[in-house]
Amino acid sequence: MKTLEVGKSIGRLSGQRRFAFLAIFRALTVAGAFFEMALSAHAQTANGEIEGRPSPTFRRICQGGTNAGKYCKQNSECPGSTCSDRNVFNITVAILYEAPAADITTIENMISGLSATLLDVTDGQAQIGTATIHNNAITSNQADLEIHPSTNDVWWVTNTGQFRTGGLMSVSINRVNDAGANAGTILTHEFSHLVFDPRDEYESRPAGCGNPTSPADCPVPAAGDGTCLMDGNGTEFCWGQANSANLTDLSGGNHDPTNVTEQSVCRSNRSCWDQVVWSWPTTFLKPPGAPDPGTKGVVLNPSNFIVSHNDVRAVLVLDESGSMSLESPSRIERLKVAAGDFIASAQSGTQLGLQSFATDAETASGRASVAIAALGANRSTWSNAVAGLTPSTRTNIGAGLQKAKDMIVTAGGVTANTYIVLMTDGLNNEPAPDSNAAADLQAKINDLLASGIPVFITCTGGDLGLQSQCSEIAAGTNGFYSDSADPSRMAQNFVDFQERMTGHQGVSSVEGNLSKMREAPATFYVDEFSESVSFSLLWENPAAGARATLIDPAGATHQMGPIPQGLYARISKPIVGEWKMRIDPIGPDSRFVARAYVLNRINNLVVSTRWPTRKPGEEMYVFAFPKSRGGPITQPGAKLTARVSRPDGSTDTLDLFDNGRDAPNHGDDIPGDGIFTGVYKNTALKGAYGFQVSVDIDKWHLGSDAHQRDEKVESPRFMREQRVSAAVGEPGDKPREPEDGRTPTRDLCTICCWLAVVFLFMLLVALALLLRCYWTKRARS
Repeated sequence: MKTLEVGKSIGRLSGQRRFAFLAIFRALTVAGAFFEMALSAHAQTANGEIEGRPSPTFRRICQGGTNAGKYCKQNSECPGSTCSDRNVFNITVAILYEAPAADITTIENMISGLSATLLDVTDGQAQIGTATIHNNAITSNQADLEIHPSTNDVWWVTNTGQFRTGGLMSVSINRVNDAGANAGTILTHEFSHLVFDPRDEYESRPAGCGNPTSPADCPVPAAGDGTCLMDGNGTEFCWGQANSANLTDLSGGNHDPTNVTEQSVCRSNRSCWDQVVWSWPTTFLKPPGAPDPGTKGVVLNPSNFIVSHNDVRAVLVLDESGSMSLESPSRIERLKVAAGDFIASAQSGTQLGLQSFATDAETASGRASVAIAALGANRSTWSNAVAGLTPSTRTNIGAGLQKAKDMIVTAGGVTANTYIVLMTDGLNNEPAPDSNAAADLQAKINDLLASGIPVFITCTGGDLGLQSQCSEIAAGTNGFYSDSADPSRMAQNFVDFQERMTGHQGVSSVEGNLSKMREAPATFYVDEFSESVSFSLLWENPAAGARATLIDPAGATHQMGPIPQGLYARISKPIVGEWKMRIDPIGPDSRFVARAYVLNRINNLVVSTRWPTRKPGEEMYVFAFPKSRGGPITQPGAKLTARVSRPDGSTDTLDLFDNGRDAPNHGDDIPGDGIFTGVYKNTALKGAYGFQVSVDIDKWHLGSDAHQRDEKVESPRFMREQRVSAAVGEPGDKPREPEDGRTPTRDLCTICCWLAVVFLFMLLVALALLLRCYWTKRARS
């Protein structure tokens, strides 16, 4: 009942805060995402970059007057009105085990402590609003904080600066219990790493971030000031700079007097307060001098807690605009296969709805609509709806998204695993004109972000700006984007989405021709701690076919079952080791992709991009976060490799490293922290860029950001394969004529054929009349 609860909490806010709630999401426009593109690209986050990322944060805005709805940090920026008094961060928590009530209470108390300390440390400018807790979560894909069981001992650790780009805070429940009353303050330290991007004030690293950092403190011990949050877990951010000639003189600040701490070296000598306003320049105000020792008189509002259930609830939102009839096989035919694979491979009990859209999303206009219901053995209701999709008219993505959200609310609201799966092939152009279409779509995106409903999206088609639009929809809803610029990828993406929704990650894949697979089976490694494993075999030629048998490490066999254009199997509690897929082709040859997925809440790999969209020629950053027992893992000298698919169909490679910054002071940030970074520069072409990162990890060690770690702990062997997309384009990119405004070639052929038939019929009638006249005249003569 998450959506309803959030609605209640909004209703309890004052009129001004309700206005702030709505206005903040209106401000997150798709075009605004290009603000991030103009920022300089280097290892540390750029000025305003984190503030510009879409997130369910109620940023400070002017309550009225000439600047109503605009970001602000003080009343003077709001002529005729006032600036809202604080920023409110809403967070999501994934508990990766079945937590008893006592543990949930402990976690809620910790978050309440985080909110109180955050209000203090920011001088009353920020607190936690709603914390949505997913108990026994199958994935932490959308989480800001993950809580591990005591059996997976994880020290407090955070992917610094990676707020809403795949990063999060991690800790195990035993460490939370050990911290006792200090847990909230420690979590504020970690939250600051994530959201404001400061480094620690006490850290010493041989390689630093391009330069060595010295063991130091802020303030220095001689000053006798232990208030710094990023050093001794105090309740203030360091400010200004201490006097290097007199270490006890804090009149000008208490930050590192000699610029040797990790924060100084890695963040351009900024104090932590300077770092806060660097990351959030328009909504946080730096104190003019020493920070207030309290909240500056601002009263803490209690945080709202929502504990959600773990049901998988999803809606397929499918495009049947006129351009879906283009290409051969047509896009609509490919979509029917892909959506059919999704429906067939989804777990029984999955709550699934379906909605199509074109110029609108109304059943009176012929659009398909299936209310959310649990999938069972008979799935004909959904399959028949997909089979009946018929391309026509234009593209109204917002209408489809709104219907999907309405379905979710009717079905009971947002669960721990609620998603929209969207496929489109064109730029949104309804309701006309384009300005209305853009505003309407952005309003729907903002609403989904506020409601906690991420959109998993894939797009195929030739409209200029299409892939940028799709990437921004995913980023704007905290969702996920994997392109189908190569149309053959569409079915793969739908299966990948279904697996991702249920917490499964790709292990590895095998591609080739079915005819070659008689020679040797495909092999996949299933790793320790895997709770289930899935296998898919998808082929491109609809006339092709195959049978496939899975052979587990003990020699037992498992049959794969049919899906519309492939085979699929899911097995619980799999045996660890090499699994084989023996393929027996039937009929014509075809290209194929075989892939394995595992549900594993210990070993995993997250891959993300720093920006959803870039301008031509700008660098694209790709991040990879491998984790295993104890948290983030790394290995000296290791590199990960991504296969890059480019807009023109060509491929490339990109290496990702965890070895710190290169000479121009960009690339990876901190060596050995478990965040691997790659910088892709060959971005002259507009369109979609796909990054598929494959890893084979064995006996790696914990990253250096886990300050208490057992150096002897080694990860088990595991393989992962994750794909994510980003786009290159210019603001305002759009085609001269959208594809759904053209008459498809196939329709022109049909019209021509009918005209030819009519002409021949009329010619025959004319000949018959002439013959009749001829014989009539001859008979009279």
